Amino acid sequence: MRHTIKYILKWNGRLWLTLLLLSMTSFAKAYSIDEAEKKYKELIALWTRHRTDSTVKKEDIYLAAYRLNTTYKDILDVSPRLSENYTKAKTALRELFGFLTNGAAFYSQRKDAKSAFAFAEEAVNLAMTKEMQDKGLRNEKAYAGIVYFAATYTYNSENFEQAVKYLQEYVDVTDAAKHSRVKPFLEQAKQQLSAHEKNRLPKDVNQGVPDFDTFAKETLARQLNEWGKKSPFETVDEYKQRVSDENVSQKRRELQQALTDEYVERFACQMTVADMDIKPYDAEHESFLIVSPYGNIILPVPRSRNQALSFSEQWNNVQLYNPQFVVTDNRLALASLTFSTPAGRQYVYDNRQNLAYNEISVDVHFDVADIGNNSNGNDVRTNPKIGKIEVVAGKSDVDTDIPKSRANNANTYAVIIANERYRKVSPVPMAGNDGRVFAQYCEKTLNLPCENVMFYENATFADMIDAVSQLKVIASLHSDLKVIFYYAGHGIPNESSHDAFLLPVDADGRQTKVCYPVKELYSELGALRASSVVVFLDACFSGATGDGGTLFADARSVFITTKEERPAGNMVVFSATTGDQTAYPYKEREHGLFTYYLLKRLQETKGKTTLGELSQYLIKNVQEKSLLLNKKLQTPTVAFSASMAGGWKNMKLR
Repeated sequence: MRHTIKYILKWNGRLWLTLLLLSMTSFAKAYSIDEAEKKYKELIALWTRHRTDSTVKKEDIYLAAYRLNTTYKDILDVSPRLSENYTKAKTALRELFGFLTNGAAFYSQRKDAKSAFAFAEEAVNLAMTKEMQDKGLRNEKAYAGIVYFAATYTYNSENFEQAVKYLQEYVDVTDAAKHSRVKPFLEQAKQQLSAHEKNRLPKDVNQGVPDFDTFAKETLARQLNEWGKKSPFETVDEYKQRVSDENVSQKRRELQQALTDEYVERFACQMTVADMDIKPYDAEHESFLIVSPYGNIILPVPRSRNQALSFSEQWNNVQLYNPQFVVTDNRLALASLTFSTPAGRQYVYDNRQNLAYNEISVDVHFDVADIGNNSNGNDVRTNPKIGKIEVVAGKSDVDTDIPKSRANNANTYAVIIANERYRKVSPVPMAGNDGRVFAQYCEKTLNLPCENVMFYENATFADMIDAVSQLKVIASLHSDLKVIFYYAGHGIPNESSHDAFLLPVDADGRQTKVCYPVKELYSELGALRASSVVVFLDACFSGATGDGGTLFADARSVFITTKEERPAGNMVVFSATTGDQTAYPYKEREHGLFTYYLLKRLQETKGKTTLGELSQYLIKNVQEKSLLLNKKLQTPTVAFSASMAGGWKNMKLR
C-alpha cells in the first residue's frame, strides 16, 4: 500500500496550508446562523466568480469552505435536535461536503498530500457522524476514493488507530470485489494496535524505580561533604565565610535540584491515552476522572457547546502534550499535562499547587576541627517546592557536530542572556540550553574569541544592565565593532502602555520598572556606533507562557499585543513571534522552537547564511513546525533600522 499512492505523498513543501487548516478548528468563531448563512452566500458567489475572474484562486475558495464547515459543525453541536438552526446547519454541511472532496482532489493533483489529507479527513469524518447519516454522503460517487486516500495516508504515516477506522469504512462502503486491496492492510493495522496494547505502560510505573530518598540521599551527602572540605589554600576566615549557614543551604538546594532533575529524566515515562482509562463525566463539577499510570487525574472539561460530549467521543484520538513531572512523597508524580482533541481544543490538567518535593534529611560533617558551630553534626533539612520540571532525554541534533570555522571574527562581540529558572513565575523550559549552545556556535561556527562571548544564565535586572554597560565600554575601544545580542526567556507587556520588556529572573513582571524595556535595549544597542547589531529574541511579549498559559495565575486569558519598537542605529532584529503569539518550546529537540531552527541554519550552512536567507528559513520552518506540534501559529518576524533597509539581507554573521 505504501507504493500504491507514492506519487501522492511526494508533496511540494506546502505543509503550512494543511496545518493552518487543521489548527483553525481551535479558533473557530461561534457565528450565529445568520452570519454563517451570509458567509455561505459569499462562498457561492466567490465560486461562481472564479469561472470568469482569473484573480480568484481556488485555494481561497477551498480554505473559506473549510472554515465555514467548521462553523456549521459548531452550530450543529450547540443546537437542539430538530430545531431550525440544527436543520439549516445539516443542510449547509451537506453542500459543503462537495467543497471538501473537491479540495482533497485539488491538492492531491498538486502533489500536496498534507493539504489533501486535511480536506479528506474532514470530509470522511463529516460523512461518518451520526447527524449526517441521513444525508447520503457515504453514497457519493467520490466518497470511496476519498476514504481510500485517508486510509492510505494514515497507514503510511503509521497512525494505525485512524488507519483501522478508515480502512474499515472503505470496506463498509465498497463492493466485496474491492476488499482484497485493503483487507491485508486492515489486519496489519489491527495487529499494530494490538501490539501497542501489549506494550502499554504498567499500572504502577513506579514499580522497580527507587524512591527519591534512596536515589539521592547518599549522593547528596557525599557531594555536599566534598564541597564542604577546606582547601589548603583557603584561610580559616575565608573558609568560614564560604561554608556559612546561608551558603550551605544554598549549595544543598542546588545539588538537590540537580539530583531531582536527573531522577525525573531517568525514570519518567511518556504516555498516550492508551495507557489511561477515562471514567464517566461528572456534570456537577464539569470534569472527567482519568486513571493514569501516575495516579488519578481530574480534568476540567466544560459542558458548553458539547465540549464534554465531544471529548468523550474522541477520547481514543486525543493527543498528550507537555507532560510535567515532580517528586512528591518520595515518588514520581504528574504535575501537569495537556490533552488535545482532533479538533484542536486543549484541556490542561495542573496539580502544581498540591505537589512538593519530599523532605530529605542529610547529615553534614565538615572535615575541619576549628570551624566552631559549623560542624555541630545537626541534621540540615530543606523542603523546596517546584511548580514544573521539563523532562528531556538525550541531546538534540544541533547540540552535536557543531561546525568549526577558521574565519577571523575578532571584532564581533556577543551578549547571550538565557533566563530559564525564574524565582517568582513559571520557568522557561530549555532556555538555559538555548543560550549555552548558541554560545558554542558563536565561538566555534562564527569563530568569535571566547572572551568576546559574554554569557549570562538566569540574569537579574542588574545583570542585564551590566551586560549592556560592558558593550558600551567595548564600543568605546573599537572603531569597527559588530554585535550579536541573544535573549531567551520571558517577555512581559505593560498592560497600560503596551510597552514590551525583557523579564529578569528576580522580577515577576507586575512592576515593569524593574524589567528591561525593549525600547531602551534598542536605543542602547543602536547608540554603540557599531557597523552592525543583530538581535535574536526567543521570547514573546504577550504575557503568555510556552505551555499556553499566562505568567500570572490571576491574569486575563486574552493576551496583550505590545507596541512594535523600531530598531535604531545599524540594527536587525529577529523575533520569535508576531503580535500576541506564544513562543513555544520544541521539547523533542530540547530547545525553543525559534532557537532550534536558528541553530539548525547555522549548522547546515556552517555559519555562512545571509540574514535574508536566515529570515526566510526561520519563518517557514518555525511556522510549519509550530502548527504541527502545537496546532497554533508562531511566525517569526524581522525588523530593521532605516539605515539597514538597503543591505541587511546580504549581511552575514561572520
